[in-house]
Amino acid sequence: MRILIKNVNIILSDRIMRDGWLVTEDAVIDDFGTGCTPKGEFTQEIDGKGLYLSPGFVDTHVHGGRRHDFSDPEDECILDIMRLHFNGGTTTMLPTFTSETHETYLRALKHLGEMVPSFGGMKDIPEFGGIHMEGPYSSGAALGAQNTLTYRDPDINEMEQYIALAPYIRKWTAAPERNGGMMFGRWCEKHGIVASIGHSNATLQQVQEAWDNGYKNITHLYSACSSYHRNGAYREGGIVEAAWLIDDMDVEMITDGVHLPKEFLQLIYKIKGPDKISMITDATRYAGVDVPEGSFVPYVDGLKKGVWIENGVALVPDKSCFAGSIATYDRLVRTAYKTAEINLVDVIKMAALTPARVVGLDKQVGSIARGKRANLLIFDDDIRIKSIILRGEKVR
Repeated sequence: MRILIKNVNIILSDRIMRDGWLVTEDAVIDDFGTGCTPKGEFTQEIDGKGLYLSPGFVDTHVHGGRRHDFSDPEDECILDIMRLHFNGGTTTMLPTFTSETHETYLRALKHLGEMVPSFGGMKDIPEFGGIHMEGPYSSGAALGAQNTLTYRDPDINEMEQYIALAPYIRKWTAAPERNGGMMFGRWCEKHGIVASIGHSNATLQQVQEAWDNGYKNITHLYSACSSYHRNGAYREGGIVEAAWLIDDMDVEMITDGVHLPKEFLQLIYKIKGPDKISMITDATRYAGVDVPEGSFVPYVDGLKKGVWIENGVALVPDKSCFAGSIATYDRLVRTAYKTAEINLVDVIKMAALTPARVVGLDKQVGSIARGKRANLLIFDDDIRIKSIILRGEKVR
């Protein structure tokens, strides 16, 4: 299949190519340029009508949607989540498991593993990029909305069982200050897994030690992360300060406009820059749930209670903290571009190339480049997605 996409503004990793065209050959990007379109026969021609053409978004931290979670045991639940986020522009996804019991992990990893071979033949879901484990080796000191009853120290026997069931685990969030936490970072590094610091009360010094022991990423910066505090009479930094101090540390940013206000998004961008920031949805099962503003929705993973949906976010029952986001990826891009006023080239880099690079997928996806997979989006200036091209085929 050979497709010509013409009359588009192509968002490259360093600039926007105006009045552009792009040719896909089967599943990859064959060529692109500006001005006169190439001659030849094409299976399909797509007129972009002067809109933007961008790489598909890469979400490396997403738990669920439409009342489903990736730990749910039914195939259709998993596919429903993936379809929701696909329609929001995510073309590569790392399903994320929150902190669970050992038995739940074994069941959920086995179930997802049985589904993985079928994903490649589907045209209405993102590509499966691997798994992100957000727990269970977290700390109760920086809670978030996880079920802290499942928190525990790293256990080699567990870890080996999980990776045997899911050899495609690409990222794993943990608290390095736990007993065995530094060993965990080295183990992840040895197995090609990105060790990420999150749901942790680590001090700045512990994060620096963790960096030397294999931790290269910070999970949703500011959310469930330790920060400046006093230890008696003395000031002590935390994960946030370490993120600023360690230049090469990658960070995640929930860019729904609620978890982090505009000024915090601008601060992270100003200090870390687009090459070190991955935007994530951290979407829970409540993403895409159509309920009136201010509704209480029963049942949340593990807690068996429920959440409030208001102001564009999910809140735990007493409204003391967020319970994950309800965003799809198009909202992240819109917020970064329109609310935080970050230039669109850098926004798309944080939405595609940087997250792909962090989890080792940037040779295949994440930017518009010859030979890369033709996972592409056409959208307008308000980030309303008009077309999705998956593996070189227009599927929406």
